[in-house]
Amino acid sequence: MIKMIVTDIDGTLLPEATPVPPAEVTEVIGRLLNLGVRVVLASGRPYSSLRNLFPELREKLTYLCSNGSVVMEGEKPLEAVSIGSPQEISLALNFARSRDEAWHIDSWAKAYTECADPAYLDMIRGVGVEIERADDVEALGVPLTKLSIVYPDGPDAHYNDLDLDPFKEIFSVAPAGLVFMDFNKRGVNKGSAVKKLCDTFGIGPDEYMVFGDAMNDLTMLEPAQNSWCSERSVPAVKAVCAHTFAPPEEGGVLKILHALVEQMSGSH
Repeated sequence: MIKMIVTDIDGTLLPEATPVPPAEVTEVIGRLLNLGVRVVLASGRPYSSLRNLFPELREKLTYLCSNGSVVMEGEKPLEAVSIGSPQEISLALNFARSRDEAWHIDSWAKAYTECADPAYLDMIRGVGVEIERADDVEALGVPLTKLSIVYPDGPDAHYNDLDLDPFKEIFSVAPAGLVFMDFNKRGVNKGSAVKKLCDTFGIGPDEYMVFGDAMNDLTMLEPAQNSWCSERSVPAVKAVCAHTFAPPEEGGVLKILHALVEQMSGSH
């Protein structure tokens, strides 16, 4: 029996950068919750964005924010993990600054950037992220949980760049979505957060389903028995998944969730 659904958002449950989900998605999630299934939104987005996706279901959902660095049950914090020590944060930020590309860094709920490009700020705010510009992010004195650096031609092609090798010794580094390379605390990722939920709530390996599409989903897809990745996923992601789903524009995950609801409703 399925007790938990874990799904990535962008490129999985919804098309990339969808600000407002279709009513049909909200409906099927509501039905799953009513059937006693825990629904977990697992995303690189910070909590400020995720909590506004399904406002009428906000207190009933579980959130793995910032690639699992922040875990929320409704509006109740379960865990928040810093990206690293002050020295490690400085190292990562100096790398971001040196690239001359846009970047932002999450706190537990919102995001910060030193970039002044209004188009970039509008893009981030367009998916409901609360983002604030600062002259020096490190001087803010707030906990920092995930760094996202823009790679305009796509992050997957750059994952094996030599300049990233030193950072992989310190951080969890993974391509995320169409343009971001994400940095989290080493060992902290979507997979570690899903394991924590399973351990906390007594959910067995055959009692949950996981949906994802990108390399930052790999750690939660690989250990799952019921793992689903996009037909568009890179080969490394497809290699660890039991099933594939059609793109969100074709209702891939939505159709699977509808079928699960009908199956579970018939068994009640």
